[in-house]
Amino acid sequence: MTFPRLKISDAQCGFKALNRKAVLAVVPQIENRMWFFDTELLILAHQAGLKICELPVRWVEDTDTKVKIISTATEDIRGLLRMRFRRKTRPS
Repeated sequence: MTFPRLKISDAQCGFKALNRKAVLAVVPQIENRMWFFDTELLILAHQAGLKICELPVRWVEDTDTKVKIISTATEDIRGLLRMRFRRKTRPS
């Protein structure tokens, strides 16, 4: 696993809730505005020391999905590699 200390069962579940502190600290740093957005959000929040909590939700699967598995997986792998090997910058 690329980020073993980040214990999330489903990083790309479509629902995220953040408080103002988390939004201000994390969202401006997110580079990906597509499918990897959720994962990048969670990685950055974890690296910032913010508390991450998973809550169960009742989910109804959409059988008419438009997700393109190969391109989405490729984007995720690129994003994970970028996040893993990026330089850490200090807040100004």
